[in-house]
Amino acid sequence: MALLRTILKNTTQTRLLTAAPVKSWQHTVSASTFGIKSVEANRAKPLSNENFEDKNKRLQRPISPHLSIYQFQSNMALSITHRFTGLAQNGLMYGLAIGAMVLPASFPHYLGMLEAAHLPLIVLAGKFLIAFPFSYHLINGMRHLVWDTGFNLTIKGIQSTGYVVLAAAVSLALYLTSL
Repeated sequence: MALLRTILKNTTQTRLLTAAPVKSWQHTVSASTFGIKSVEANRAKPLSNENFEDKNKRLQRPISPHLSIYQFQSNMALSITHRFTGLAQNGLMYGLAIGAMVLPASFPHYLGMLEAAHLPLIVLAGKFLIAFPFSYHLINGMRHLVWDTGFNLTIKGIQSTGYVVLAAAVSLALYLTSL
């Protein structure tokens, strides 16, 4: 109350700078009379001698929320897969670029060596491992663009589009592998 009396005594303007209506018993205060007062932090000792880590160990709490406290959902796996496929594409591009700069021969030389090895299953598996991150990240990115428009943001819509994305990504990856 003493602070309010001091503010009212020192005020030079009578206009209130807010849109709220002023009642007859309220005094108006200008905004220029308010200042910032420094306040010391509370340096009181804790109620017990137990520190934060010991208390959490005693109560058997995890250090931070961890996957063990969440029920596994397909959305979690699809989100993690989206991140990993983005990383895989990035790693593949950097790997190819560094390989092209460092290796002594050109790309056709190494492609000829791979074809001469006659390892069709390994070649197909390698092609699928290259095609799947691209196809999944592309199609799931389209799913995110649809979400940005506000469609399929219900739990049922998110789960159903997740399965559609997974099936479409595998189909696209198999098609790209067959080329």
